[in-house]
Parts: sequence; C-alpha cells; structure tokens
Amino acid sequence: TSPSVRFGAVNVADDAPTSPSVRFVDGASTPIEDEPADDAERDALEAFRARLAKDGVEIPSTLSANGGEPGVCLRFLRARKLKVEKALKMLRDCLAWREANDVDAILDEPLDLEEFKSNARMYPASYHGRDVLGRPVYIERTGSAKFADLVKKLGHDGFVKMHLRAMEYQSRVLLPSASADAGRLVSKMCNVIDVGELSLYDTVSHSEVLAVLREIAQIDQDYYPENLGVTLVVAAPWSFTAAWSVVKVFLDAKTATKFKVLGPGKAGVEKLTKVLGEGKVPAFLGGTCVCAGGCVCCDPRTGETADVLTTGQVEYARFAVERSGTRSGDGEVG
Repeated sequence: TSPSVRFGAVNVADDAPTSPSVRFVDGASTPIEDEPADDAERDALEAFRARLAKDGVEIPSTLSANGGEPGVCLRFLRARKLKVEKALKMLRDCLAWREANDVDAILDEPLDLEEFKSNARMYPASYHGRDVLGRPVYIERTGSAKFADLVKKLGHDGFVKMHLRAMEYQSRVLLPSASADAGRLVSKMCNVIDVGELSLYDTVSHSEVLAVLREIAQIDQDYYPENLGVTLVVAAPWSFTAAWSVVKVFLDAKTATKFKVLGPGKAGVEKLTKVLGEGKVPAFLGGTCVCAGGCVCCDPRTGETADVLTTGQVEYARFAVERSGTRSGDGEVG
C-alpha cells in the first residue's frame, strides 16, 4: 500500500504564504517524468538502464518522487557527464549511503515544534513560495545564523541530520508539488542567502563548524545531484569576496558556478526581483513582500512573532509520511 502524508493542524493567517499541496510522495502517485534533452542523453539513458537491469539495481520510490525513474537516471548521468560507468558507481554509492544512514525514514516523523523553534532562532530560514521558473524558494539569513552554537547543541551528526531532512523534504515534497502545479518537471531549487554581516573567516575558524559544512557540501554533491538551480548571495559585505574563496573549495566547479553574488542597493534588488518575481522579494532584502508571519523566522521587518516560525516552517516541521498506508491526522494527502 502506498504511504500517505499527514500534517498536524496548522493555524495561519489568511494572507500568510501557503505551501503547495503534496502530490507525490514515496510512490503515492505517478510523478511527472524527466526526459532526455537530446540524442546523447537518450543513448546514455538506454545504456544506463541496461546496466541497472543487468546488475539488478532497483531505484527506490524515495528517489523517484520527482522526475520518476528516468529522472533519477538522468540526474546521475548528467552529474557524471553522461559517463555510464561513473554514473552507475555514483548511484550505487548513493543507495548504499541511504541504506546505511536510514535516509528513507527521515521524513517518517514530524519534528518537535518547540525544539524546532529553538533551532530556528539560531538558524533563521524558511521556504518562501516559488520563483518565476516555478522553482521552490528557500531563504536563509546566513549572516544572523549562530552556526557554532547550533553545532554545539545538536552535535555534528545532529546538524547533518537536520540538513538531510530538509534535502529529503525538497526532493520528495516541494519539487514534486512544484512539478504538479506547473504541469511540467521542476527539478531544481532556488536558494537566497542573506549574508549580511556574516564573517566567513570567523565561521570557518571553528573547526567543528568547518567539519560539518564540509560534510554537508560533500553529501549534496554526491547524493543529491542536479538539485540546485541557483543560489543568490545578497547583502554581501566587501569582505565576502575574499572570504568566499575559503568556502568555495568545498564545492565542485559546476556547483560553484551556480552561486551568484548580487551587488548592493537597487541594482541587486532588481536582479533578485527578476528571479523571484514582482512582489516576492522580502522587505528586509529591499523588496515589498511582508508576510504575516515573517518571510523568514525572526524577520528583521516583523521581529520575532508569537509563533516564531513562518507558515512554511510549520508545515515543514509537521510533515510526516505514513508508511502504514492508514490515513490519520489533519490535512493528509494520499
């Protein structure tokens, strides 16, 4: 029986941003499938499938919620420049890693809201609708994040697990929903990073923070290929350019090119608006959007709200997959 999805009751203002309904989770419905872009991809996909069949490698539904089986194959092929053997090794490594870390089960239970609020104060971020291409938008106030404190609280493994849950939510919930609403495949995220007064040198000077960031970057590159559309870096101080060279070494060349540092002032806001859309740039970044619960947790324009979390954060925290096939809870989607 296909698993269902359940949400706890979420009390939000009428004008607060609403997350799209969940359409495809863990094989609960047939996703919009990816397709080869040209003859080279078509030939590589055929050869890759033949190797999977020969070796008896099965693709789990948790990987194919968005783009279907061809989507999984093409993501790994594109990440390895259509080299079948290299893509096959990458996929095998991913499947082994997921099994060893029980990644498929990471969305089985909702988060404790009070604990999540505490963490969110140290790491203010939220999902914030979609951009002009239909991609889910994630906004993070990196400059206000207390990385060292959060790593100390959660521990190395706890911090990594926090990141993994977000990645699984994106690939198994947000992206499939975006595809369903667009009527076409939407396979990549749009990230907005508010650097503010962040000192990258101070951040990476903490060995425990550096170790966590390095592992997370490696996980994203190895096990979530072709997930990132663009990361827009905004409100960057003059020192960021120099410090960026320290962080960039964690990323492969292809990923690094997807990071775009926007200039300050009106020009930066205009560029951000071209990507996010009119009326979707948060006021604290120079735009006009002021969500009722804040565009992110602890939004500088609204301050900390009574509920602390934004609507998007509450829905994320309360999301869980019902593997039993029974339907329970408010707002479930089968």
